[in-house]
Amino acid sequence: MNNRKDGRPSIARELNKSQDLYKLYSLEKHYPGIEGDAKWAIATDLSREELEACDGFELNLFKPYIIITPEQGEVFAEYERLEKKLQMQDYRHTDMNAYEDGMEVNRKAMDYLRGVPKAIDPEEAINAYVLRVAINQLPEKLQRRLRMFFFHGFNETEIAEIEGVSRQAVHYSLQSAIRQMRYVLDI
Repeated sequence: MNNRKDGRPSIARELNKSQDLYKLYSLEKHYPGIEGDAKWAIATDLSREELEACDGFELNLFKPYIIITPEQGEVFAEYERLEKKLQMQDYRHTDMNAYEDGMEVNRKAMDYLRGVPKAIDPEEAINAYVLRVAINQLPEKLQRRLRMFFFHGFNETEIAEIEGVSRQAVHYSLQSAIRQMRYVLDI
């Protein structure tokens, strides 16, 4: 069974689609380093017997689990919403050139201190400048998705989960960004 980045097995998303009888939460995600057998919490108004009678065998994959009230489950859901919001803010405010620029500044400072002149390849500098100008002409959403894909190393599915959109939407927007970059760069 494949695990997603948030610790939930991918099958958990497919469970309980037809009826909204329960919600499944990973205790390992909310309590890192948790010990014990129970790794899942199920938020429901049903008793254990009613839950096992109406869900078939879906929940057997997550045994042992604990049953919590829907109000307690809302706390988990609110935590996940806030965590996702903070993660998006982090991606929006991370400069894709920060690491590279910082390294360049440090290299220049060390070269100056050592007295070693650094040969700058003019063609490489022009290419970097043109690329930055082309990226800055893209809409903010496309810039953010390019940054996550090329600089943070996320794949399309992970970006879709982070932004709360479909993988197809991310795929088409990345293709659109690349087409626009090719047009601007004339390649």
